[in-house]
Amino acid sequence: MLMGLTVASFMMRIASNLEVSVKSFRIHAFAGALMLVPLSVFGLAPGDDHGVKMAARGLGQSIPLAENLSVDPGWLVYGFERDGMDYFQVNDLAGRVHIVIGNAAGTFWVLPAGDPSAKVSLPEQRLRVPAKAARTVVYRAPAFTLVRYASGADVQWAVEVP
Repeated sequence: MLMGLTVASFMMRIASNLEVSVKSFRIHAFAGALMLVPLSVFGLAPGDDHGVKMAARGLGQSIPLAENLSVDPGWLVYGFERDGMDYFQVNDLAGRVHIVIGNAAGTFWVLPAGDPSAKVSLPEQRLRVPAKAARTVVYRAPAFTLVRYASGADVQWAVEVP
C-alpha cells in the first residue's frame, strides 16, 4: 500500500510538472508572439522615403535595377538610399544619366555624375529660371519636387521644396 501511495504521489507530481510546463510554454509562446507584433508594424510603417521604393544599388547606371519614380513619361527617375542619404538619378529614355541629386535631412546637393553642363537650382542655391521656360514636373514627393525648366536649348533642373 505504501508503494501504491508513493507511485500515485510520484505520478501526481509529474502531472503537476507537466501542467506547469504546458502553461509555461503557452505563456512563452504568447510572449514571443507579442514581441513580433512591433516588428511587423514597423515593417509596414512608412520610412523617411514616404513609401517610395528606394534601391540600394545601381546608382549611376544607365538602366539600374530600380523602380522608375518619374511622374513624366519622358523621363526616368530612380531613387537610391545608402547610409541614411537619398539619391535621385534622372535619365532620359535612352538611358543617359542627366543629373543625380543627393538629399540628407532636407539638405540637397548635386553629385558629379551625368551631364557636366547641367544647371541645377537647389533650395539653398537658387538659380534664375530661363525666360519663357516651360515647367515640367519630373518627380514629386512630400519633401520636394524635381522640375525641369526648358526654353529652347536652355534647360535647367530645380529642386523645389514646399
